Amino acid sequence: MKQYTGRERIQAAFNREYADRVPLHLDVGPHYAKEAGYSVEEYFGDTEKALDTHIKALEAFPSDTVTVPQNMQVSQNLAEAFRFKSGDRTVEPGCLKDKSALQDMECIPTEEATGFRSFLEMCRRVSSIFKNEATRSFVVGPFTAAAQLRGPEQLMLDTAQDPQFVHDLMRLITELCKARGLELGRTGLDIALFGDPTASSGLISPQTYRDLVKPYHQEIFSYLREQLGETVWLGLHICGFTDPIMEDMVALELDYIEMDGPSSLQKMMEVSQKKVVVRGNIGGELFIEGTKEQIEEAVKNCIDVAAKGSAYILSTGCQIPLNAPLENIKYFMEAGHNYGRYN
Repeated sequence: MKQYTGRERIQAAFNREYADRVPLHLDVGPHYAKEAGYSVEEYFGDTEKALDTHIKALEAFPSDTVTVPQNMQVSQNLAEAFRFKSGDRTVEPGCLKDKSALQDMECIPTEEATGFRSFLEMCRRVSSIFKNEATRSFVVGPFTAAAQLRGPEQLMLDTAQDPQFVHDLMRLITELCKARGLELGRTGLDIALFGDPTASSGLISPQTYRDLVKPYHQEIFSYLREQLGETVWLGLHICGFTDPIMEDMVALELDYIEMDGPSSLQKMMEVSQKKVVVRGNIGGELFIEGTKEQIEEAVKNCIDVAAKGSAYILSTGCQIPLNAPLENIKYFMEAGHNYGRYN
């Protein structure tokens, strides 16, 4: 029997073909820091130690996909993304409490963002090191960046009280997302993802998503598809509950959607009809509170609902909590290998 690599399993999912089993993805990362010989603080503070942790974690928990170390994603901070032209303000969370300050704000060119350049270099290293696995990373989506700049609660009010301001803010951020997404897509990674958790239906109404977020999501993905062609799979991750906007997400010009635990995998299968590859959606809390039997049952349910016809990657909905015991992660991996085999 042919021995498949993780990359080949992921490729089969995107080709709507079958390998030996359902591909699975699990980000262990900082959970494995102690076993790798580091503290969690060292993992988040030292990129080389973080990368070494991922290499060792993959040996213990052979995921078919590897994500660029999380601490590099943290480096994509607001002060490296935007600046005030006048130079008399500091870019930090909530710095747009005065809406008029938006007129003084501009995007920092990607070539001037030192931390982001380091992040891109790490993406290239991960792509070159992990030859047998698919590789993945993300940049922050536009609505989430808007919430960081304006403040989440105030942005929610703006969507009703001053939608034009939201459009203006989204216009600025979308240009940054296009530039950073293009850079990410050219690093050699297999999956270039946008993480936009604030766009969840648990935070904004479906109509608000359609009016104030979806047009910018569509612009970003259409631009990247035109620029990158088929050289990278484009994806979207929205945390929480997304059932009311599933049709809108599937209609975007993307290849891949990550589904969080609160959403219905069954509904996504009905909506998507395998038009996109879906990853998810086991709840992260199960890795803390669940028994071996409950984890196995969750894995079987996901496979039963989503694996037929391929185009599915077994995974958690979002990140595993840092205090999840490694034993439960092992149960997930074992269940994925045991129950995910194609007959």
